[in-house]
Amino acid sequence: MNIEERFRSEPLRELYDYWLSLRGEKPAPARSQVDPMAMTQILPHLGLFDVVNNPRRYRVRIMGTEVVAWYGCDVTGRYLDEIDLGPDPAPVFAILDHVVATMTPAHMMGDYVKQDGRQIRYERLVLPLSSDGRETDMLLGASLRIEPSA
Repeated sequence: MNIEERFRSEPLRELYDYWLSLRGEKPAPARSQVDPMAMTQILPHLGLFDVVNNPRRYRVRIMGTEVVAWYGCDVTGRYLDEIDLGPDPAPVFAILDHVVATMTPAHMMGDYVKQDGRQIRYERLVLPLSSDGRETDMLLGASLRIEPSA
């Protein structure tokens, strides 16, 4: 199944189509090409992450207001390995590492219980960004909450 067939939400499909339009013939567009005003519907669900190497880490540059609201706090400026991603965050980091290494998008759905007892269910799209066209230096992601009863 290709990535387009996996989307359950229209905003993620629109973000993916926008990313494709920016990418053109390159493996990934640059952050400078991304116009937040072209993505107003998904903007509250976006996250922008710096890719840090040696060792590999992901720093949250921007986190959308909707994600902050359902996650429970603003994690802007923090590294993903410092926040509560559930009891086993290894699969999330494996997917992010794969996006960085291959410069290909990833779609995932998941759920976990945070340390405060709240259940987090989400649909997420992670897209590579590259300022030089050769290496992924940022990730553009969008997470949409799925109600626990769904």
